[in-house]
Amino acid sequence: MINKLVIKNYAIISNLEVDFLKGLTTITGETGAGKSIILGALNLLLGNRFDSVNFKDRSVKSIVEGTFDISNLNIKFFFADNDIDYDSILIIRREFTFEGKSRTFLNDSPIKIDLLKTLGLYLIDIHSQHENLLINNDSFQINLIDKFCETKFPNFSQNLLEFNHLFNEYNRLVLDIQSKKRQLLHTNLDVEYQRKLILEVEHLNPKIGEKKSLELKYKKMNNIHLMKEKLAEILLLFENIDSSIMTNLNIVISKLSDISDYDMQINDLLNRLKENAVDLNDIVMDFHTINHDLNLDSNELQSIEDRINCINVLEKKLGVIDIEEMLSKAQSINDELISLDGLEREIAQLEKNKNLIQTQLFDIAESLSSYRKKCSFDLIELFKKDLFDLGIENANFEFSFMKTSELLPNGNDKITLLFSANKGYELKPLSSVASGGEISRLMLCIKKNLFKISTFPTIIFDEIDSGVSGEIGRKMGRILKKMSLNGQVICITHLPQIASLGNSHYKIYKTDYKDIITTTIETLNLSQRINELARMLSGDEVHEEAIANARKMMDI
Repeated sequence: MINKLVIKNYAIISNLEVDFLKGLTTITGETGAGKSIILGALNLLLGNRFDSVNFKDRSVKSIVEGTFDISNLNIKFFFADNDIDYDSILIIRREFTFEGKSRTFLNDSPIKIDLLKTLGLYLIDIHSQHENLLINNDSFQINLIDKFCETKFPNFSQNLLEFNHLFNEYNRLVLDIQSKKRQLLHTNLDVEYQRKLILEVEHLNPKIGEKKSLELKYKKMNNIHLMKEKLAEILLLFENIDSSIMTNLNIVISKLSDISDYDMQINDLLNRLKENAVDLNDIVMDFHTINHDLNLDSNELQSIEDRINCINVLEKKLGVIDIEEMLSKAQSINDELISLDGLEREIAQLEKNKNLIQTQLFDIAESLSSYRKKCSFDLIELFKKDLFDLGIENANFEFSFMKTSELLPNGNDKITLLFSANKGYELKPLSSVASGGEISRLMLCIKKNLFKISTFPTIIFDEIDSGVSGEIGRKMGRILKKMSLNGQVICITHLPQIASLGNSHYKIYKTDYKDIITTTIETLNLSQRINELARMLSGDEVHEEAIANARKMMDI
């Protein structure tokens, strides 16, 4: 339970301290006095975000501190798990500066805000006015049934936990599959076209340097006629009987022989010519051999031309300039294709795993739905009884169950709470037929029964009595009073019928000091309570009849 709340420099509060007691605490005050500011401060202790507009004085810190008695809470595990010293008295303090800095302390040890939010789940349940709207929310309705199922059916929690675990795994697989499919879609490869290219390269099987060799061979074979023509002319020059190169060379040698004995230099030239004559004879013989071997094979020529063309076409397709680059590019594409093949196999396996988990999830969802349907009948009877006590004597309920084709975080149930406050009328969705007062009363019934089975030591109601008055308000107050036997109940109310039932009564009001408005809260003694209740009954002018009615409410 919360023992003490301290607020400094927050909104229109300069310095406020309030001690809370066990049982039912009621808080009253005129509209705009600052009741919502108290709730805002309490929400900060549970980890809510601080808004800089709430600084009263920007030059000093804004501080909110709460003291809690957690001796009856079974949450020692939380402190052990987070390596925090446990103490039955827990002090939470949050400090804020206008520059945007904030610090959070747990028994003077700094902690992260996420940890505070988790701890807050065990400390207080705050029911604000807007929460009445949640009763029309699908998630609220299914979570409501689930809370009661957890108490009624021992296996339900385990089934729901297993479903949540598998659902998270299922979503992880879905995201993984989507990611890998995007990889396939965004690849730069036209997979089928590239596969054909690789097959073409493998079929052609080109070798490095092959193209240059083929081009030289093609050039030679394509010019054989010219080569044979020129070789014939050359041989004619060498071997013409009348004036061949060899005949003239032999004449030169003969003439030099006649005079070589007279000059050493001429003798040297003669010897060189004789050597050249031998070489030329060899060359002529080689020309004959070459000329003899030059034969045109048109089939071979066509084959060479076709292979060169194939190589050129593949080079163009692959955007390369030679066979070495072609083989390198083909290897790179092949590696990527192998990777994509692996990706497709991965996707197929992930799809298989996803479908397997999906089947398991639908099976568990069916089991959860069965539990919920059984529990819904008990809840309907429970709420009917409570609402009867609150003046809705002919209330009729039904939880309408529909199956969704897709899996949801808690199964595949879509639940709608149908309601009718009068006999003979068709059940319709609560949001379309229930008045504000009826929703307030129903929400109180829900909170009452949840409080019985929850671990919250404290529940705070912000005008749960919205839309009701008079005797109905009194009956709601008795329910709140009964709830306070199981824990601490704090109720901000505008009804004297509820305020009069509190074990303790606080009043929030504004004071004006030197033209500065400040919110203050004080504990009312018996006399002050009677005056406050009388004010609530009659308005600003308190008269004797209102005081008498206030005394009656207090059973004085």
